[in-house]
Amino acid sequence: MTLESIYYIGQTVAVLAILASLAFVLYQIKLARLQMQGQAAVAVLDYQKSLVDHLLNDSDLYKIALRGNEDMNSLNEWEHHRYTLWCLKETGMWELCHHLKKQNALDANLFTGLEAYWVDLHSAPGRRQWWAEHTVMLDPDFRKYVQEKLKSREVRPLRETNPTFDPSRFDT
Repeated sequence: MTLESIYYIGQTVAVLAILASLAFVLYQIKLARLQMQGQAAVAVLDYQKSLVDHLLNDSDLYKIALRGNEDMNSLNEWEHHRYTLWCLKETGMWELCHHLKKQNALDANLFTGLEAYWVDLHSAPGRRQWWAEHTVMLDPDFRKYVQEKLKSREVRPLRETNPTFDPSRFDT
């Protein structure tokens, strides 16, 4: 075996080692991305659970939200204030998910499922009015994104897409 042959064998081994290292790094990146998506999914589902728990533990707020989604003008001043803050909190979850998805940190299927509900919710008459009047605290890019989503959606009560949210089912 000549010195030149040994040189080429050494070069081949070095290239294979570099390729193996790159493959390992790519694998580590993929695992880190999956872990990040898992953590984001847990955070989003915890946020959603906290919203539901909040409504379950505060029946007055739940009734305000149901009525407000139907007609924000039916609320008295205090209810209107609570409804406005509730909408901001709930829409904040959509905004968070929107940003996580843009960063590829949230599973697209999870986002799509949640967003279908949010679009229905924001198509309700009272929520649409809230959107038109109270979104100054939201990110401008997110507002533009949602505006595009809502542009093609007719305003209609949430109870039409999900009877669970029909306020006439409850004594208010």
